[in-house]
Amino acid sequence: MPSPSSPFDPIGPLQLRVMNHLWKVNAGTVQEVMNAVNGQPDCRPLAYTTFLTVMRNLAKRRLLDQRKTATKRHQFVVLVDEESYKAGVVRQIYKDYCNNDADTLIRYLALQAKMAGQTAA
Repeated sequence: MPSPSSPFDPIGPLQLRVMNHLWKVNAGTVQEVMNAVNGQPDCRPLAYTTFLTVMRNLAKRRLLDQRKTATKRHQFVVLVDEESYKAGVVRQIYKDYCNNDADTLIRYLALQAKMAGQTAA
């Protein structure tokens, strides 16, 4: 039986858009999140059921808590704040992809900054 994923495993682009919105407001119904994310530039409108599925998957990963409101709407509350999530992802990448080697992580980040036309600090 596969082990449950860690809340600090990297998430996909739509999941990240959902989380970015919820990190700003801390909680929201599927309808509220759908309206906010569908209203973002460069986002093609997606269906309510797509957002419900994405948000339920985020709840399974323990990033959100799913609740039903008195009006039977699905509401989701943030369980992991943005800073903790991003720090956890970096720790996971450091462990899994860099074999706990800081030099490897720093070289990769410097290369990415150079490719993006930025200066590495």
